[in-house]
This record gives sequence, structure tokens and C-alpha cells, in this order.
Amino acid sequence: MEGDRDAPAAGTSDNLEAAWKQFGRDNPAGKALFKLYNKDAAKQIGNSYHTRNKQVHDKKLASGWTPAPVTEPAKPKVEKPQVEVPKFPKRIDYDTARINYIPRRRPFEAIRREIDAEYERMRSAPQAPPNRPVLDEKEKARLAELMRFRGKVPTVTPEQLADQLKAAPRKSEREQLEEMFEAIVKEIEERREFLQALEAAGRLRIDTVHMIRGEISARVAELQKVDALLKQYGEA
Repeated sequence: MEGDRDAPAAGTSDNLEAAWKQFGRDNPAGKALFKLYNKDAAKQIGNSYHTRNKQVHDKKLASGWTPAPVTEPAKPKVEKPQVEVPKFPKRIDYDTARINYIPRRRPFEAIRREIDAEYERMRSAPQAPPNRPVLDEKEKARLAELMRFRGKVPTVTPEQLADQLKAAPRKSEREQLEEMFEAIVKEIEERREFLQALEAAGRLRIDTVHMIRGEISARVAELQKVDALLKQYGEA
């Protein structure tokens, strides 16, 4: 009877030890059962692998196999660094203080004496004769004109042009008004031709039309004023 009682107890213990395998370890119950009944399963698996590998290794040794010797790598040779040490000259013994041997600026009096002596030498030295004729007034005037117009002297200078305008007969006011009338008419015709050319090329835009028509209107107003003045001269 006692043996029968112990048998179910042993079977129950084995089932509990394998219960975590049924639950898995992806849930809290399986993790708790694994911690309680696994009895270092990972350690046991590692020991079994170690035992098997040791048996294989012992068989190889018994057959006369020897492992290759392990050689340590050679240590790198450390070279001693070469440092260049500057060489200094031997110490010089000075009779006086070293500061007296340092070149310094000359005093003002010494520099002034040298300048005066050089000036006297240059003034007393004979002057070389000129190697070209001396410039006369005509040549000076020509060079002045070249400098004035930057090397290109025009055929008609501004002074000559002013003299020609003064000498030319002055036009009467009627003639000036007639010339102004013709100039305004020409400007109006040019703007009309410009609009026609744009229209023929297919590039005419409404803003351009408004702008050109505004200019034409301004010219027409000026033309009317000039025409009124011409009529006054005609009546007179």
C-alpha cells in the first residue's frame, strides 16, 4: 500500500517539473514554473556538451594526435626616439656691455648732417646738358590739349563750336515754332508706326497700347499749343 502511494507521488512530481514546458515562457505562469522546476536546465545542457567534446578529444589523443603548438606573437621592437638637440655657439666674452653691440637708430643730428652734405654735393655737381630741345610755347599748348582730351584732340574744339554758333544767323521765332511743329508731328508718327509694328508681330499688349496712346495724347496737346502760336504770328 505504501509503495502504491509513493508511485503516484513520484509521477506527479515529474509532471510538475515538465509543466513549464507546456505553458512556455512567454507568459507569467510559464516563467514562474520554469524558475521553480527547471533545475538549471541550461547548466545541464552545457555539461552534456562538455562531456561529449571531452570524450572526442580523448579519443583523438589516444589515436596519437597531438595539437599544434601555440606560438606567441613576437613583441614589436620599440625604437628609441631620436631627438635633435640644437647646438649653441660658445659664449663670447665682451669687454663692455652687450647692449652697446646692438645696432640702434642714429641720432637726429647725424642724419641731418648727412642730408646737408648730400645736398651740397648735388648742388655743386655739374649739371648735364639737355639731350633734346627745350619746349616752346607752341609745344606746351599742344601737350596741354592732349592732356585735356586724354590723347585724342577733336577736329572741332568746344570753343570753336561755340564761336560757330555765335556767328551763325539766328532763326526767327516763327521758324523755331515751325521746326518744333514738324518735330512733334514726327514723334507722333513714330509712335503710331511702333504700335502697328507690334500688332503685325503679334506682340501688342494692352498696357503698351495705353502707354503709347498717352504719349501721343501729350504730343497732340503740345502740337495744338504750337499751332495756336503759329496762328498768332500769321494774324500778325
